[in-house]
Amino acid sequence: MAPQNLNQVFVINDPAMYDTTTFANTAAVTASKLGVWDVDNSTYDDDAALTTKKRIQIVQTMPSGNPIATPIIDVANIVRINYKEWTSVIPTRATQTIDFGSPTSTKDVMLRIALRTAPTAYANYYQDGTAVDLSGGGYEFPLLGNFSAGRMIFNIEVAASVHGGSETALVTAAYNAIIGNKTFNALFAATDSGSSGLVLTARHYGVEFDITSQYSDKSGAVGTVTASRTNATSNYAIALSDEKAQRARYGNFNRMYFPYNFPTFAQSGYKYDVIEVQYKHDWPSSTGIARAGELNTVKIYVGASSTALAYAAEATGTDFATVFDYTGGTDKEQVF
Repeated sequence: MAPQNLNQVFVINDPAMYDTTTFANTAAVTASKLGVWDVDNSTYDDDAALTTKKRIQIVQTMPSGNPIATPIIDVANIVRINYKEWTSVIPTRATQTIDFGSPTSTKDVMLRIALRTAPTAYANYYQDGTAVDLSGGGYEFPLLGNFSAGRMIFNIEVAASVHGGSETALVTAAYNAIIGNKTFNALFAATDSGSSGLVLTARHYGVEFDITSQYSDKSGAVGTVTASRTNATSNYAIALSDEKAQRARYGNFNRMYFPYNFPTFAQSGYKYDVIEVQYKHDWPSSTGIARAGELNTVKIYVGASSTALAYAAEATGTDFATVFDYTGGTDKEQVF
């Protein structure tokens, strides 16, 4: 098997870093802690930037037992540190609003919904996939298929006898068709806005779609469509997906936690700032498991309930901001 990069993901739900020599390994899952171990001085330190140290390990507590950690990293081999506040990585939901105007009272109307993409977040594809329903409805994405081969199209027809030329009646009929269909309702959060139209918002991160309408006899289009996006309340879906996707690469290759379940640290509703550290290998070989000359990545999600790192104490220049050298609330990339 060819060598692989070591891509690790840590999730910290308490923005305070450990800075003592007695790094506890019994913190609760909801209050996981992180420390930067100064190898040469044998201490956990939050008083100085990484550039003042020679060799480090980034370490995260577990509910019990051994913590998880990076390999020993030579600070001189760090090539990039990228910090993004949560608002720059927040997931969004695609929204389409169709205003039917004044439909002809004697003509049936066909509403067409074309799905262009399926969710790409890893959290959609394991047993707890409902976690990434950003609408809060707890729905799994209901479809399987090769979306790269083309759009998946659904049609809803409203008879003239139902709408009778009334936009509000047409909107209500289309709305009822959406919420009354198991698949449609799992795909979209629908809103009956009466004379302002029908609003459909994708429930899941990564779903893109289009809607159009025309008379069933193909005599012309009905109404106008407005596209927009709805922000989620947190980037939990992204943090959870990264955590789950990289679970096998945390460094516990010797089954030290087998057969126990590995805890999930990402918390629903949390806002996570993201610190990404990339480090290289010396020749002929160095830290990690990648071949010499390639890069490993450490991604750290840091949050405190609904308040992300940038809005916590670290914005004043302590702990994470000091160690990783950035100003809280401002995206920053450092290339060395």
